[in-house]
Amino acid sequence: MNGQPDIIFVVERGPDPSFLASLEDIVPGTLVYGCLFSGARRRRLHKAIELGTAGSFVVYDVVVPVHGAWLVEVQLTERGVAYHRRSDMRKDEESARLATLFWQDTEEFREAALRRGKRAAKNAVAGGTLRPHVLDIATPYQFAGVAWSGARPWVMSVWACGSGKTLGAIMAATAHDGPVLVVAPAKARHVWWSQVQEYTTLKPFRIRPKSDMRKNEQTLSEYLLECESTRQSPFVIVGAESLPDNLEAIRTVEPEVLILDELHTHGSRKRWRAIPQADGSVSFERRKTAASERAGSKVDRENRAVAAMEVSRLPSLQLRMGLTATPLDDGRTRRLWSQLDLLAPGGFSHSYSRFAKRYCAARPGEYGGLDDKGSSNMTELKARCAWIMHEVPYSESHAALPDTRVQVVYLSNTELNRAERWSDGKTFGQAIKSLTKEARAEADEDARLRVVEARLAQACSRKRKYVVGEVLEGLKGGGKVVVFTARRRETELWAHEIRRAATRGDEAQGTVPIWMAHGGVSESERDDMIDTFRESTGPCCLVATGQSVGTGVDGLQTADLAVFAMLPWKPGDFVQWKGRFDRLGGSATLLKVVVASGTYDERVVEILVDKFGPIEDFLRADELEGLGGKLLGTEDKDGLLDSIVSKLGAA
Repeated sequence: MNGQPDIIFVVERGPDPSFLASLEDIVPGTLVYGCLFSGARRRRLHKAIELGTAGSFVVYDVVVPVHGAWLVEVQLTERGVAYHRRSDMRKDEESARLATLFWQDTEEFREAALRRGKRAAKNAVAGGTLRPHVLDIATPYQFAGVAWSGARPWVMSVWACGSGKTLGAIMAATAHDGPVLVVAPAKARHVWWSQVQEYTTLKPFRIRPKSDMRKNEQTLSEYLLECESTRQSPFVIVGAESLPDNLEAIRTVEPEVLILDELHTHGSRKRWRAIPQADGSVSFERRKTAASERAGSKVDRENRAVAAMEVSRLPSLQLRMGLTATPLDDGRTRRLWSQLDLLAPGGFSHSYSRFAKRYCAARPGEYGGLDDKGSSNMTELKARCAWIMHEVPYSESHAALPDTRVQVVYLSNTELNRAERWSDGKTFGQAIKSLTKEARAEADEDARLRVVEARLAQACSRKRKYVVGEVLEGLKGGGKVVVFTARRRETELWAHEIRRAATRGDEAQGTVPIWMAHGGVSESERDDMIDTFRESTGPCCLVATGQSVGTGVDGLQTADLAVFAMLPWKPGDFVQWKGRFDRLGGSATLLKVVVASGTYDERVVEILVDKFGPIEDFLRADELEGLGGKLLGTEDKDGLLDSIVSKLGAA
């Protein structure tokens, strides 16, 4: 792949040449050369051994891809072989030194990265790309991130929610010449578009659906021509959901820097479909969307995982950056392969099954396929990822910010209202019964997940009375309130009830702004809501589905009270939702997680706590510390488990 650097281990005379030659078999991608003297022409060691001339070599060059260098180091160290490292990258001396190292939490390493990053940022300011005030507001880890991305062709920035990943990536991008492409969730395009203008002199362009474009709005081709005439590097932002529809447009950008925002959303490995042949062989074709697979469908569209793969393989790319706070968003190691493969194509095996067997404890599934829900060799995987990963934990990024206090509220049966209807034609009970029947017939994980989500939505709807009361109390004190619900139906109903309650009775609030957001609200309307909420200085409330504003949205950190009425299914979602309030420029927020006792909520709490383990195993994830105990509501885990089992059994 273009721009993939090697680390060269220089070994002096002494070790057995056959051992050095064996490194090519032990670590794929490694090449070993011998030299008659330092600086002489290199010759392949394997060939020299075959010809019987290897004994005359004085110096050996072991050339290994960066992501496999740690394996070579282990082999050399175990054999007691003396060596020193140098990089094959054409960078300045300090950048080359950073490229030959994994990220280290030492004062010396951090100082070197900080110096290099500040120098690169000052050069961007001097070049007229980065605005001068960025030098005053950027944090040390953001400067270090610039240095890290300047020393390697792929970077995985695992920064805590609200730590300033967007600004950090913009700073890193301006330190490089050439076009920039940002692939972000559709709801985050506005954030990128506004922050590029706030922190740089560049004019960004958003690839948007035609339905959202205004009359006579500039097209991408017109924008690229303008950039060419003004000698500005293009900075193009595209929604991840629309990647398959915009591949041809993206190719015209010829990006040299690719930024994958919310990298964990690209965790699907389903890129290829096996096609059995008549002769017993198997061929493969790119997977298409479910709509494309339906009989008689006029839709012919490759899925998002295939489109992301295509973008990551563009030959013009010099730097690939992935931004995420939750790489293990569902608590499973299996989600990592596709993310790593987008950043370092082929670097962690072109074959997912090989990755799964090594790092997911994969074994043949009971009904075919692979059971890849486990984890294995995590120390090794962490060592491999250390060459590309820059982690900024919550304790570092939020040290100077006010804490978001988490309060878990367990509602007893007497405090819950009756569940609303699933739809106009069905109760929740009828819908769950129907979905359960479908799940049994399909024996599909997605079908089972729909049952779980329906049960969670039912539990959420039973908290309406309590949540409306909490919102009114928050507004009464002049506070700004955010409520995360389960579905569009609850969002609309609850927003209507809050508006009505806020304008009636002895304690009426008057004309308090109450906004409502879900997937059916246009992106531009949601952007306006978030901007208005952020700038508001008086009491106001936003009621939204967690999926519509829970990821990639900046502006909710000014809330005084946040209520999670809907429990997120994945621990990564929990961290992302909480991260809307733990952000730079935020105020102290009280976060209330509401659990309906005796419902499916309690089972989900147990699953969340259980899955925190693998996440903490891979990352320090200190923003999760203590949450497990708070969610459980008791130190006696076994006692709570017995309680849940008895309640479910009695239901």
